[in-house]
Amino acid sequence: MLVAAQRNRIFASPRARRKAELLGISLQQVEGSGPAGRIIEADVLFYQSENEIAFSGGKPIGHQEKRGAAATPLAKKIAEVNNIDLDLVEGSGWKGKIMSADVLRAASAAVRDSLPNRSAPLRSPMSAMRKTIAERMVYSKQSAPHVTLTVKADVTKLVELRNRWIQEAAAVKPSYTDILVKVAAQSLRNHPHVNVSLDQGEIVYHQDCHIGVAVALDEGLIVPVIHDAEQKSLAKIAAELKEKVKRAKQGKVRPEDLQNGRFTISNLGMYEVDGFTPIINPPESAILGVGRIVEDLIVENGRIRIGKTMMLSLSFDHRVMDGAPAALFLKNIKDLLENPESLGMT
Repeated sequence: MLVAAQRNRIFASPRARRKAELLGISLQQVEGSGPAGRIIEADVLFYQSENEIAFSGGKPIGHQEKRGAAATPLAKKIAEVNNIDLDLVEGSGWKGKIMSADVLRAASAAVRDSLPNRSAPLRSPMSAMRKTIAERMVYSKQSAPHVTLTVKADVTKLVELRNRWIQEAAAVKPSYTDILVKVAAQSLRNHPHVNVSLDQGEIVYHQDCHIGVAVALDEGLIVPVIHDAEQKSLAKIAAELKEKVKRAKQGKVRPEDLQNGRFTISNLGMYEVDGFTPIINPPESAILGVGRIVEDLIVENGRIRIGKTMMLSLSFDHRVMDGAPAALFLKNIKDLLENPESLGMT
C-alpha cells in the first residue's frame, strides 16, 4: 500500500504548486526536471509555453490579477538578483509590505524546495563554471598572502547626493556600485602601487584602471569589467555596467566583457551584510568588499549625530604591496565617498 501511495504522489515544490494553481494547470500533466523528477516552477512555466491553455475572457483559467503588493527598494533588488516573483512573497511589513527579509526567506525556501528528500543529502556534480571558480579561489588563497584592512565610511552626504542625482537625471539612476567603480578608478589613478600584478617574479604597474564588479548568477560568480573607468563619467559607467550585467544574466556575455580587470569590487550590501573578507581575483592584487549602508551614530567634534555609514574591506596581496600604501589607498576611497561632490554625473 505504501509503495502504491508513493507512485501516485506528485513530487513538486511549493512554488511549482502555487504557480500551477495560479495558471490552472494540473501537475499530473507536467514532467519534472528537478532532482529525482521533482516538479519545479520552471517546469510549470515550460508546460504553459508548450501547450495551449483554455482561455476565458482573454485570460487563462485560474488566472488571478497580480496583487502588486508594495515592496521596499532593497526587497525588489534582492528579488531581481535571485529571480524571485514578488507576487508569491508574503510581506511582513506595514499593511503587508514586502521587506528584504521576506525575499531572503523566499530565496532560501526555493533552494530547500529543490531537495527531493530533506532527510538525505543531495549530491550534484559541480558545473564547469563552479569548478573554474573553485580552482581560482584555491589558487588565490594558496599563492597570495591575503591581508585585509577594514574601515567605516560616513556616507551621509553620498546618500543625499545620490538621491538628488536620481531626481535630477531621469535617464540615469546610478547605483552605489556604479559610484564605487568611479571612486575605485580615481583611487587607483592616485595610488599606482595598488594597480599592480605579479608576473613571473616581476611587479607589473598598469597604466589603465579597469574595474571589475562581482555579479552573482545562478551558476556562480562572474566579473564584468568596466575598462578605463577613470576616463568615464558616472552616467557612462552606470549605463555600461547595466548592459554588461544584463548580458551576463542572459548568458550572452562577451569575452571582452570579462578581460583585463585590474581591481574588483564585491558589494554584498543588498544582502544586508555588514562586512566580510573578500578573496582576491587573480591575477589582480587587491579587491574591495562593500557592506550595507546603515543608520548610525556618528561622533564629530565632540557631538553626536545620526548619519549613514558603510563598511569597506580591502584585501590585498602582501607579496606586491605593504600595509601602508594599501591603507592610504583605502583612505582615498573613504575620503571620496565621504566627500562625493567631485564625482559629478557628467
